[in-house]
Amino acid sequence: MSLRHTYVGLGGLLLTFACGSKVEIGEGQGGSGGSEASMAGSNSGGSSQEGGAESGGEPSGGSSLGGAGGNGTSGSGTVSPHVGGPIPALGSQKEVGKVDLLLAIDNSLSMTEKQRLFAQALPELVERLVNPRCVDATGNVVSTPPSPSAECPGGSQRELKPLRDLHIGAITSSLGSHGATGASDVCARAGDDDHAYLLPSIRTGVPSYDGHGYLKWDPDGVATPPGESDPQALANAVRVMVESAGESGCGYEAQLESVYRFLVDPEPYEKVEVSGQSSLAVKVGVDARLLQQRAAFLRPDSSVVVLMLTDENDCSIVDEGYGWLLARSPSPGNTTMFRSTSQCQTDPNDPCCQSCGEGVAHEGCPSLAEDSECARGKTLDEEDDSLNLRCFEQKRRFGFDLLYPTARYVSGFGGGTVPDRNGDLVANPLFRSGGTPRDPSLFTFALVGGMPWQDIATTASLNEDNLQLLTAAQLESQNRWPLLIGSVASNVPPQDPFMRESTAERSGKHPLTNESIVPSSSQDPSENSINGHEHDTLGADLQYACTFDLPEPVVCNEAALSAGRGCDCYADEVPANRSVCNPPGGGAPTTTQYKGKAYPALRELRVARELGRRTVLGSVCSRNTSDEERGDYGYRPVFSALGQRIANTLEKP
Repeated sequence: MSLRHTYVGLGGLLLTFACGSKVEIGEGQGGSGGSEASMAGSNSGGSSQEGGAESGGEPSGGSSLGGAGGNGTSGSGTVSPHVGGPIPALGSQKEVGKVDLLLAIDNSLSMTEKQRLFAQALPELVERLVNPRCVDATGNVVSTPPSPSAECPGGSQRELKPLRDLHIGAITSSLGSHGATGASDVCARAGDDDHAYLLPSIRTGVPSYDGHGYLKWDPDGVATPPGESDPQALANAVRVMVESAGESGCGYEAQLESVYRFLVDPEPYEKVEVSGQSSLAVKVGVDARLLQQRAAFLRPDSSVVVLMLTDENDCSIVDEGYGWLLARSPSPGNTTMFRSTSQCQTDPNDPCCQSCGEGVAHEGCPSLAEDSECARGKTLDEEDDSLNLRCFEQKRRFGFDLLYPTARYVSGFGGGTVPDRNGDLVANPLFRSGGTPRDPSLFTFALVGGMPWQDIATTASLNEDNLQLLTAAQLESQNRWPLLIGSVASNVPPQDPFMRESTAERSGKHPLTNESIVPSSSQDPSENSINGHEHDTLGADLQYACTFDLPEPVVCNEAALSAGRGCDCYADEVPANRSVCNPPGGGAPTTTQYKGKAYPALRELRVARELGRRTVLGSVCSRNTSDEERGDYGYRPVFSALGQRIANTLEKP
C-alpha cells in the first residue's frame, strides 16, 4: 500500500463468522459492545479464483468469502453473495465498429512518473485505431498513412477499418474507507473516494464530450453535438485526462472493484454506513450519478476495453460487514488485527486455519487455547500489524479475508451473471446494457502492472530494441502463468521468486534469466536487472517485483514531503537501503530517487488469466525510459500488443 501513516488498530466488537464461531474484540464503533453479526466478509478459502484459462472459458478453481473449502461457498454451505455465475465459453471472435475504452488508473502515491509514461504512449494507441497502419498480405507493416482518409500503397491495405466511433473514459482506484468515518481513519478524506466517477466530472480543467465525462472521437460529425475530429486535439485531451488522476488518492487501491463498480455493479451504492448497533457496514442507496455516466459512456454494440495502470496488488475491500475495520485509525483502547492459528502459517487453505479471536475451534481442529500462535495472544503485536500491510496475505496473517474474491471480477468481466444487493444473480449490465446482448469476446482486459517484463516477453526479443510481449495464447502455451501467479488453491507460490509477496528477504533465481535475487546488503541498484536487490522492509513494506529507471531523478526533500509527493527515499526511509535510492553507479542510499518500483500484481493477474484470450499483459516497469526513438520506450510494447487485440474485435477492411 502507498501510505505514509502510523499503525492502525481495531475497536472492540463481537463478531460471528459464517461458521458460527464468535470473535471477541471488545467495544465497537457506536458502542455496541456485545452485538453479534454474521461476518459475511470472512474468508477461510482464499481470495482468488484459480484454474485453467479458457478451455471453455469457465472459472475452474475456488473462491469464497466465507468457508473452508474455497469453492465459492461459505462455511455454512451457502453461495457467497459477492460471486457471480460462471462465465460462458468463448466462441468465435465477433467484430464491431465501435470501441469504449476505459482507463483504470491507480492514483495512489508513487504513480506520477508512471502516469506520465502512460500518457505519453497512449495517444500512439489511439492513433493506431483511428488511423490504422497499412500491412501487406502477410501482415507486415508497410507504412502509417498521413491521415485516416489516405490510401495505402499498392499491395497493402489497412489492418482494420479506421475507427470512426471511440469513447475514452478514465476512473481511479480510490473508493474511500468502506464505511470508516473517524477524523483520522485511512482513506476517509473526500479526496480518497472518487466513487469510480469519470475523471472530467470530478477534476477541474479536464476536457470531456458535451459534459458527459468522457472523450468522443467522431470524425464524421454524426453525433449530436459532434465529437472530436482532430487527432492531435484528441491526443492532447487524453494526456490531460490521464495526468488529472494525480497521486493523492486512497492508498488502499481498489483497482478491480472500481472497474466493477463503473461497468458491472447492477446497484452501485450511494454510500457505505456502519451501524452503531451491529457495527456492520451496509450499502445505502443507489448511485444515480454513476449509472447515468455508465449509460452515456457504454454502448451495447461496442468493443469494451479496460486498460489498467497500477504498481500494486489489488486491495478491493468488501463494502459490507467488517471490511471497514481495515481502515480504522489508531485511538485509545483499540487493538491490533487478530492473529491467526498456526495452521495458517503453512497453509491458509487448511480447514483449521482461522482467527485466534474466534471463540471455538473449527470442527475436528485442536482447541485454540492449545494453538502455539494463539498462545501468543489473540491479536498481533504492533510491529506485525503495519497499516501499510493490511491487504497483504490476510488469510495467513489474520485467519480471515476482507477482500472481495477475484471470482467476482472473473464473472463480471467474463460475461457471467452477477449478484444484486440481495445476493441474487441477475443479468450483467456490462453485457446486457441494451436490447442486444454484448458477445463475451468483445471485452478486453489489459493490465500494465507489477511484474518483470522478462516474464511476459518473447524469448527472441529479450535483447532486442523492439520488445515483443507474449499474446494470451503464448502465455498459456509457454507456461508463463505458473511463473506469475502460482496457485492459491494448491498453496503454491509463483515460480518467479520476484513475484512472491514478502516482507522478508527472498531468495532464488529467475527461471528465465537465471539472475539471482540479491540480498539487501548490496548497494548496487543494477546487481540484477529485475529489482536491483532486496531491501529492509522495516516490517512495513513488501519486496519489489521490479524496478525501472525514472526519466528524471526525484529529490525527496521537505518540499516534496509538504507537497504530498510520492517518494521512496525520504530521510527516514534511507535506512531501508532501497535499490531505488542507490546512485546509478552504486553506493549508499540517498534522498534522491533514481528508479521507480512496483509490487506483484497478483490479484489482477489471477483475473487476467481466467479471461483467456481477452487478456493483454504489460509491465509497469518499463525496460527503456531514456531513448524515445526505440520501440521499447515506456509502455509502447504493451500498447502495441493491445492495439492488435483491439484490432481483432473490429471490422476489417
